[in-house]
Amino acid sequence: MTYPPPPGYPAPEPYPGPGQQPQYWQESPKSKGLAIAALVCGILAAISFCTIVGGILFGLLAVVLGAIAAVKVRRGTGGGGVMAVIALILGVVAIVAAIVFGVFFWNFWEDSGGKDFTDCVSRANGDQQQITQCEDQFNQRLEDQFGVTMVPPAPTN
Repeated sequence: MTYPPPPGYPAPEPYPGPGQQPQYWQESPKSKGLAIAALVCGILAAISFCTIVGGILFGLLAVVLGAIAAVKVRRGTGGGGVMAVIALILGVVAIVAAIVFGVFFWNFWEDSGGKDFTDCVSRANGDQQQITQCEDQFNQRLEDQFGVTMVPPAPTN
């Protein structure tokens, strides 16, 4: 007894005769382009999180593209589900790392007198002598606070 094919599937071909190859039904491959783009953005976000802007920008792109790719995979219209999930994870981790790095950098900048230095330079209004004085004060503060001596590079001939 033969059964009819399920709805949406073609009827099976009759068994080939001797010397003929059987023909198999094959589903067309699903596009993985969106998942690949999301994964690339996730990797770039993980690499560039210390630039803060790069980590957040690429991280957001990875999350958005990864979410869209994951929805397409779930609907059955796209491929690359694992890549989409990895991109989502990398994007979220890079965003969090960039924010944490930014907070630590900002605290270090304020603790080391960076805000005072930028205020001093902005008050100098382009006067090179006052800017040099601001730089000297900032360098002295770094030396006093961290024991680091700021030495200008040696002139090259």
